[in-house]
Amino acid sequence: MLSQERLPGTCMIQKVLVAVDGSENSERALDFAMAFTEKYCATLTVLNVTELPAAMYPGNEMMVVAKDLHKLHNAILHRAVERISATNPALIVQAILREGEPATEIVAVSKEGEFDVVVLGHLGVGKVKGILMGSISEKVVRLVHCTVIVVK
Repeated sequence: MLSQERLPGTCMIQKVLVAVDGSENSERALDFAMAFTEKYCATLTVLNVTELPAAMYPGNEMMVVAKDLHKLHNAILHRAVERISATNPALIVQAILREGEPATEIVAVSKEGEFDVVVLGHLGVGKVKGILMGSISEKVVRLVHCTVIVVK
């Protein structure tokens, strides 16, 4: 719950960004972010990133895939916001849906919004994929300008 006694700008942590993707790990990250945000009387922004498939389909098929993905990611974001409202109705919450490569978009939003903390779920990837591409959380930790909390 936000304390009315604290003046704006007096808290070290004012803005928290949590990235959600509908996975079990991101659910844990959302739970952590809600508690963390409440403890520090901060505002919470929930981010979901739609990553379009690398393969492009000819004609209208790609439009259908993109629309379906957009609906899916919008639903994930909506469920997260509803969960926050049901659990912590006093939290100030904003929702953002972006399109692109997840780590890049998380870093961009964190910079654009001047967030103090970014909360992510630890995303398990296969050993080969992890070696070749690196995980989203690993990339964000390397590139973001602020504190990052990775929740397992």
